[in-house]
Amino acid sequence: MDKIDDNMLLEELKRRFEENAIAVSSLRAMTQNLERVNEKLRQSESLKSDFLSNIRNEINNPLASIMGLARQIIDKQVDTETLRSMTAVIYHEAFDLDFQLKNIFAAAELEAGDMGMSISRVDVATLVRGQIAAFDHKAAERKIALVFACPSSGTDGSITFTTDPDKLQRVLANLLANAIEFNREGKHVTITTGRSGDQLMISIADEGIGIPEQDRRRVFDRFVQLDSGVRKRHKGHGLGLSITKALVETLGGTIALTGAEGSGCIFTVFLPELESSGPVDTTSGGGNEFIFEGGTQF
Repeated sequence: MDKIDDNMLLEELKRRFEENAIAVSSLRAMTQNLERVNEKLRQSESLKSDFLSNIRNEINNPLASIMGLARQIIDKQVDTETLRSMTAVIYHEAFDLDFQLKNIFAAAELEAGDMGMSISRVDVATLVRGQIAAFDHKAAERKIALVFACPSSGTDGSITFTTDPDKLQRVLANLLANAIEFNREGKHVTITTGRSGDQLMISIADEGIGIPEQDRRRVFDRFVQLDSGVRKRHKGHGLGLSITKALVETLGGTIALTGAEGSGCIFTVFLPELESSGPVDTTSGGGNEFIFEGGTQF
């Protein structure tokens, strides 16, 4: 009887040791998970801090420039050529400020889950040409040519597509801005549109510095900038591509990044045609996304 009791005791001890080992293992795994979460929170706070610092400068600097130049125009008698030059600077600064604010508003709406849909028929070629005209002055500053590879769909080479034009316009604006900013001076940005089955395809290709393979997922994360720190050479605050990806997914589509490091990037968007609960009879070539629309030249 004592021997049986000893065996039972040994089995019970063995069971408890095993339970303790499992508990210690679970605790160790939980601790590691907490450490990873804590590190992500620390990185997130650091990224947000950098973002706030960057966005403060990218809002304050254009505003200061606009207000200073406007004050000079009010206070001084300036000749026509000087006035034209000062007005051009005001336009460029206001364009940049408007672009940054639109992205901030879009990010806030996405974060709040308050991104409504406004579906209509879109003339894709007109929308693309409108964005090319809007960004032409940015490209001209760096001697970059914006090339639109016209689609082959339709008898007149146009594509009409049912989607949310404002969201599609913001996607195009962010991808164009990114392609111009990271392109090499004197090179091309090529915008291509077409149909792939029942989907709309839009690709924007540059001839810039490219993105390393290991960083291609990170560029779509909020607040992430591969070019950062004291040696930062490019404008931006790390929102554009994250907003673009979120908007594309809101439209039910996908976005892919390809291209070899050192020889440019190709962002390709595929969008399904959307259905509306009501009649869709409005053809839209674009919205009033920017303060200054229509390709004003300076």
